[in-house]
Amino acid sequence: MSVLTLNLLGNPSILLDQKEIFFSFSKINALLYYMVINGNVNRDQIAGILWEDKDNKTAKKNLRNTIYQVNKILGDDFIICPSRSILAFNPDLTVESDVTEFLTNPKHHLDLYKGDFLQGFYLKSNETFDLWLTKMRSHCEQMFIKYSYQKIEQMLTTAPFEEVEETIFHLIAIDEYEEKNYQLLMRLYQHHHRFGKVIEIYYKMVNLLDKELGIAPSETSQQIYEEVVAKNRNKRKVTQFLKTTNQFYGRINEIKALENYFDKILESSQPRTMLLVGGTGIGKRTVTRQVLSNQTKEFQIVTSECFREDRQNSLRLWQEITDGLGDLVIQHQLMTISEWKNRIQDFFPSLLSNKSVLINQSELVTFIIDLIKGIAERKATVILIEDIHFMDADGINLLQNIINHIKNLPVAFVLTKHIDSSRELDVFINQLVYRKQLDQLKLNPLSEKESLAYLHQNLDHLNLGDQDFQKILTLSQGNPFFLSEYCAQQLQGYKFQALTPAMEAKFSIKLEQVNSQGAELLNYLACFQMSAPLTLLSELLTLPYQDCLDIVEDLCHQQILEETYSEQEVNCRFHQSLFAIYCYDHLTIAKRRMMHAQIAQSLENSIHQHHDPSHLFNEISYHYKCAKQPIKALAFQLNYLESTLQFHHELFPIYTQTNEQISPSWNEKHQLIQNQFNLIRKQIEELRLRYEKIKDFQESMIKFLYLEGCYMIRVGQYQQGIANIQRVIAFANEWHHTDYLLEGYRQLIYYCIQVENIPEMKYYTDLALDASVEANNHEAIAINLRLHGLYYLMVGRIDDAIHQIKESINCFSLTASLQSKYAIQIAAALDYLAEIKQMQGNPDQAMAYQQKAITLSQNNLNEPSIISFYIGLGISYYYKQDFENADRIFIQSKEALKSLSFPWKETQLEVYSTLINCAKGDYQSLINVINKQDCLISRYSNPRDKGYINYLFAIIAYKLQLKIICDDTLQSLLPHDFQYYYSTAKTHLNPYRDCQLIKELDSLNQKIIITK
Repeated sequence: MSVLTLNLLGNPSILLDQKEIFFSFSKINALLYYMVINGNVNRDQIAGILWEDKDNKTAKKNLRNTIYQVNKILGDDFIICPSRSILAFNPDLTVESDVTEFLTNPKHHLDLYKGDFLQGFYLKSNETFDLWLTKMRSHCEQMFIKYSYQKIEQMLTTAPFEEVEETIFHLIAIDEYEEKNYQLLMRLYQHHHRFGKVIEIYYKMVNLLDKELGIAPSETSQQIYEEVVAKNRNKRKVTQFLKTTNQFYGRINEIKALENYFDKILESSQPRTMLLVGGTGIGKRTVTRQVLSNQTKEFQIVTSECFREDRQNSLRLWQEITDGLGDLVIQHQLMTISEWKNRIQDFFPSLLSNKSVLINQSELVTFIIDLIKGIAERKATVILIEDIHFMDADGINLLQNIINHIKNLPVAFVLTKHIDSSRELDVFINQLVYRKQLDQLKLNPLSEKESLAYLHQNLDHLNLGDQDFQKILTLSQGNPFFLSEYCAQQLQGYKFQALTPAMEAKFSIKLEQVNSQGAELLNYLACFQMSAPLTLLSELLTLPYQDCLDIVEDLCHQQILEETYSEQEVNCRFHQSLFAIYCYDHLTIAKRRMMHAQIAQSLENSIHQHHDPSHLFNEISYHYKCAKQPIKALAFQLNYLESTLQFHHELFPIYTQTNEQISPSWNEKHQLIQNQFNLIRKQIEELRLRYEKIKDFQESMIKFLYLEGCYMIRVGQYQQGIANIQRVIAFANEWHHTDYLLEGYRQLIYYCIQVENIPEMKYYTDLALDASVEANNHEAIAINLRLHGLYYLMVGRIDDAIHQIKESINCFSLTASLQSKYAIQIAAALDYLAEIKQMQGNPDQAMAYQQKAITLSQNNLNEPSIISFYIGLGISYYYKQDFENADRIFIQSKEALKSLSFPWKETQLEVYSTLINCAKGDYQSLINVINKQDCLISRYSNPRDKGYINYLFAIIAYKLQLKIICDDTLQSLLPHDFQYYYSTAKTHLNPYRDCQLIKELDSLNQKIIITK
């Protein structure tokens, strides 16, 4: 049997056997809705209701057609006519409704109430049906509210929290102004110890009732709030409270401190002063007033506010305070109205007339003290004075006298002030601190978490992106005023602007208090990306350092600037970055460019004062770019990039294959560097058409190609890197840039050294030496003599090699100053002479050269090039069979190599260190070399590395083959015989530079042959 189900609470639906049915006319639905509520209905009555705009005949005809449509679509006679005048549902068929079930027992079926009765349903131009619909909606809603209240009272302490909370939320959605609903929600949170949520709901309700209805919460609501606050006096409960309320926007910690302060006043019936301190827009007023709005039951409040103009008219504030006290005086019947007017006329005639006369401050103090005492005896009293930092010395003195003479009464003096204050105010505060009469509360900017919570609370419905939120967070710096301004800007649909009109007005007022020199300093400082050194600012302002320091101290005192420190330098920056934007935006374009140019020039002039000026290059480039001097900006941008790359090519090639230390951090750095190259390349293309013939631009263009080429080679992109270096050589030849011509040759020579490309090395060393001589560049001549000597060393022309290397040393040693300047170059030449002595089997003379090289390099093991000297010294000790010293040096060198991405001679270090360990019976380092042999061999593409690895394997294979070593693990890791490793090593070792190794392997090979 079919079942017809009508769900009418919320969005209506009709289901036949759980499958939703749709009718083509809404009056078909209306007929079913009406009948399921009213049961049997009169035909004439329902026809008149549904077609009230039709005559009786037409209405009845439409009704018959509607009944036909219903039964046809439902597939059975659900609507029948027991008599000519009655319509009814067929009793033999099942018709059910959520409304029937709900109204039969509302208390147990509250969950059926999904929304208004027939929510969203209506008949066009049908007043009778609409009237019935309205009555039913109201009836169902009232039943839901009535029984919800009953059920909530029963469920509050027994039912699951989420179920009760959802029911209350439903009630609030029905009537958001019904205070009882909020009271129930607060009670629920209170029972479940969610005290922070109680406070949150309470303050939301306070703001809603005040804003929309202009009323305060009832005593019942305040009682719930008071109960929560009282419970949190216990330390354990306070801790729990803080944990559960840290999401509450509105400074929950500060509110708690203020609540405790007022509690102390009431408990002790003693006067006390509370001082709230914070910067502009930090929320002092908001927090104070928010809490005070909840204290009206226990306290009577007198409010006042100081203004900057009060420094010239201190009586205005006391007129305001006395006026506030007057209302309370009349209320408590301490004076009649006429008595009050007479007394006030004596002290403040301007309140009642336009006269301005001098008054006796002593009598005024006595008068105000008597007023406060009189009203405080009736009820605890709050005297609120906002922005006390504007109060003049007379006003401060008057206030101090009043506070000193109020005793044994519940009087709360609540003061707010900016961080900046006068000397008189500081003295007043210190006296209160000394007498232990002051509570201080400093309001700091909101944390990022609090700021983000506030933004999401206000802007989530706008679907802003994370970048939008982050931009607001960065600019606002947690300042509630700025946050509220940005929220208002977004909510009003305006395009994002860093400065709103209100912000500009606030900064303009602040800037009016700054003198001309201070304003000029702020203009210069606004041009910096971050902070600026005081020495530089003093130079830009052409002021003595002390005068500049005085200006900065005054601006820091006003909370416009703040000091920072870097190494030995004192810097300053804007306290609020938005103030910097304001100052910068108000500079003319011409003045901006002039200031940026002056800053860039001053920074450029200071480069020689820094041991490592790399941090300045990016800053100088930025200022030249803003000064519209793109060529200089490009030059310093390249200097910064060069310092970032940290090339160390002055002695040895340190290129690497793409399988170097690939790690997430390296990949990230590589991407950043690549982005810099792409950015600079784009800039060069944009400038090229206009500046290509200018020498400075040509030099920057060549430098870019040079840096990119070196970097591409470093990361293993050899083809592109070498192509770049060749373009450097071509442009340098065309534009007569000898320095880069020589650098280009040197890079290609280094590459030839790395890959053992001896023919091309000969070609480029000849070109480089000729170019050095032609340019009369003594430094380049000396360097290329050494590289020429290395070429002779690689091809076995030892005498020629020694001659050229010594000639290089002589060029660098003509004078003591030259020798000092080029000590590292001399050391590199000595290292090659040491290698020759090793080849000749004379380790003692090799060590003498190496010790001298290390001494010249000042024993700095942290320098990449110097590590190779130590490795060479260790090898000399090894050949002397002084394995202890060799091992010590190898261990030190390994430790030093950990900090390098491109360690030169690493393979030699690994091989000799492993040989020493194997001699001790420790084969772990050998296993490590076996496991990473591919990495070591491919890192530099140097065939000698493969030769060294196979030399090591040949030594071990020899010992395994002759059973000198018996180790199954090593046998499995080295599957080939001695002859295989011997042949591979000889193929890849240099027959001249590695002659000692080849000689040793030949000897072992002979022994193997004899053994066989």
